[in-house]
Amino acid sequence: MLECLPCASVVVRARCAHLPGQKTRALLALLPLFLLLCVRTSVSGGVSLGAHLVCARVAGLTDKQRAMCRSSPAAIAAVGDGLRMAYAECREQLSGYRWNCSGVGDGNDFGHVMPLATREAAFTYAITSAGVTHALSSACARGDLPACHCNSNRRRITGPSEQFQWGGCGEAAYGMRFARRFLDARELEADARSLMNLHNNRVGRKVSEIVKDLVRRECKCHGVSGSCALRTCWRALPPFRTVAAALRDRYHRAKLVTIHPPPATHAPNSHLVIRRPRQNAGVGRQPRKSELVFLEPSPSYCEPDVVSGSLGTHGRHCNRTSRGENGCETLCCGRGYNTIRTVEETKCRCQFHWCCRVTCDKCISRTETHVCK
Repeated sequence: MLECLPCASVVVRARCAHLPGQKTRALLALLPLFLLLCVRTSVSGGVSLGAHLVCARVAGLTDKQRAMCRSSPAAIAAVGDGLRMAYAECREQLSGYRWNCSGVGDGNDFGHVMPLATREAAFTYAITSAGVTHALSSACARGDLPACHCNSNRRRITGPSEQFQWGGCGEAAYGMRFARRFLDARELEADARSLMNLHNNRVGRKVSEIVKDLVRRECKCHGVSGSCALRTCWRALPPFRTVAAALRDRYHRAKLVTIHPPPATHAPNSHLVIRRPRQNAGVGRQPRKSELVFLEPSPSYCEPDVVSGSLGTHGRHCNRTSRGENGCETLCCGRGYNTIRTVEETKCRCQFHWCCRVTCDKCISRTETHVCK
């Protein structure tokens, strides 16, 4: 178990239970998040000196975010949980695509920044915002955030066959407010890219409303000998995978937008409008609050390119029979693929004979793996 390092004359010791895997690279990449998990408030309710020092050293924070880190360290720890969850789910949702979120979240900065304003950037910002909102709302419901005040009143409902009482906190308002203040604080420029990021952040925050029909009731039984004479129930947020899948659908339907009026006119109240397919076709409509938006077409992501954040698809595994994104024709960008055949011999259909002998047959399995050239 890791212990937090001393901060000047104050030693903050806490068990950091949310650290990912054992790999050194992953540990170094998530060092800022680990430090934030170790930040705790003092017994008197004020912010400890450790919080001030750690928040000052974490890379990638604006001045406003750093102030929020010092004043709400427990909430920032939940933000770190949300970022890790969002990055992992980003890779899961787009695992078979040319751009599969590789490299997202690998840096030492608190929050990933996409260099190009593509639909992939739109998806990254939205799923990050959704992950942070989801983690904050869950932490609030568990009572882990001192600043989050949930309604503690419990309602007991009786029926002809059962009775249960509502418990916990079903409100996501605190998570949405804190996620908006924290993530939107990165957008300091009032330009088209900032408007795009703010819009996609809002889509991510609202994702709980997109899947609100999937909010489920969870209950715990109370009673003698395990009977369910009384149950405590609460409204549980949907699994984050459901939220990420909803955002992936919007990733496919993302809208190419432009800023209106153009920046050269220096007109106030600029906003985003959907770009028309033809020139001189008039001003397009404003994107809906549920639509992801982007400013420039995506590169092919077939070859490595530092500027676009592409790692290329050389050496990626593909599905020869699929016609989708993970198919060899699409994923390998027409370069072709190599087929690797393996033969493995294993023991199978083992039988025990009295007494005391085991006999097994030899089974041979043949597999084919297709790798992009």
